[in-house]
Amino acid sequence: MDQQTEETLNSGIEVQVCDPLVKKDGLKNYVVYTLKGQDKEGQFCVVRRFNEFDCFRITLQIRWPGCYVPPLPIKKSVGNMDQQFIDERMHYLNLFMAKISTINHLWYSEETKIFIKANGDIEKQLVLLQKPSAGDIIYKYETVFNDFSGKEINDQLLSKIGNFSLFLKRIQPQLETFQQQAKQLVQSRLQCQENMNLLLDYLMPEYEKNCLTEYVVNPENKLVFVQHNTELYQQYRAANEKSALDNFALSIKIETRDIDAVLEAILCKDKYEQIKQIYMTKLCSLNNEKKDIENGKTTFKSLFNSNKEEIFQKTQQQIDNIQKEIEQLTILCDMITIILGYVILPRYKQEKEKNYYQLLKQMAQHQVQKAQAERNYWLDLDKNQMFMEV
Repeated sequence: MDQQTEETLNSGIEVQVCDPLVKKDGLKNYVVYTLKGQDKEGQFCVVRRFNEFDCFRITLQIRWPGCYVPPLPIKKSVGNMDQQFIDERMHYLNLFMAKISTINHLWYSEETKIFIKANGDIEKQLVLLQKPSAGDIIYKYETVFNDFSGKEINDQLLSKIGNFSLFLKRIQPQLETFQQQAKQLVQSRLQCQENMNLLLDYLMPEYEKNCLTEYVVNPENKLVFVQHNTELYQQYRAANEKSALDNFALSIKIETRDIDAVLEAILCKDKYEQIKQIYMTKLCSLNNEKKDIENGKTTFKSLFNSNKEEIFQKTQQQIDNIQKEIEQLTILCDMITIILGYVILPRYKQEKEKNYYQLLKQMAQHQVQKAQAERNYWLDLDKNQMFMEV
């Protein structure tokens, strides 16, 4: 399924995480969030804890190996009842669900259906899904990703995946540094804005009332900050509440978590390759054991069972089962490689390119609006008749 088709299918989805509520469970407090919205299957409205969001994501990772699963905010054991933290977590949970809603195979999956609509013990219901066989995953992928059947796996594709993985690992510490620097700059900007607000809201008006009134004739007509345009000043204040720097800091934080999610998808392939290697080692051992039985040699199993034919048949059955597992793991690893190379990585790069230019556009628009609001306020102040006498 191409990206345009997927976006069309998901265009009618609405999802929102809202109304955080602190509840008590014995001596512990926890927060629940309302999860509501609608899709082509109807409306939904449920209440979910963060632990259930976490279990939902883990289930998606297990049942969709090699696929990108959007990241959740990092867990926090201390200070997780602070309102600021709750609001920030809710923001990231909204991002998580919004991204899930853009990925058709995840949104209309059995896991998501349980998470957004089921009642009862959600974690228990999700955990029951967390043991899919390689055959189950292959069957599902053959249906969901049928557009990519027949795609070639070559050295160029493998190199593309490996090099991009190395790139992500290399830029991770850089982004973490950018994140810390951006955080410090945001704090500095806030302090600077607080200082300007203090100057305009308190220091200048207080100086006029306490000092200027003694220096001028008819002071009631000469207090600039009493007579300034309140509407323009409120626009000026509103424009300075946030800055382009805030958006940049947020985007870096999101990208850092996104890289973790992509690397997790890539590592799935390595995990199944390792499992496959374990089976191949076991297969080699069983084949050697089979030869020993055929040659009449004493094996560990023959010490407990003198029936050579029975031992041989059981060993052959084990070999057949492991060969089948290896065949399925080979198919699954190839499927994951195709999904990574032809679906996940291209979409990730396109999304980051699109997000970057959207961010720059938003930053430019915000800076223009901010500059206009500041200019309007100070130009109006500059027209004060008292300035004409200076």
